[in-house]
Amino acid sequence: MKNRLVCECCDIWVDDIKKALENGADSFEDLERSMRLGVLCSACIGDSKKVIEELKSELGI
Repeated sequence: MKNRLVCECCDIWVDDIKKALENGADSFEDLERSMRLGVLCSACIGDSKKVIEELKSELGI
C-alpha cells in the first residue's frame, strides 16, 4: 500500500500504521489508544479501519 496521510489531525500516515501493526497493534482501538488515531475530528475513522484491514492482509496478520 502506498504511503499517504490517513489522519490529518494527528499527522498519521499509512507507514505509521503499518509500523504499529508490525509492532503488535491488532485493531483500530489499539491505534486509537497508542497513536490517537481518529480521536480529534473523527473524519478519518472509516478510512483508517479500511487501511488497517488492508495492511493486516498485506502483512498476513
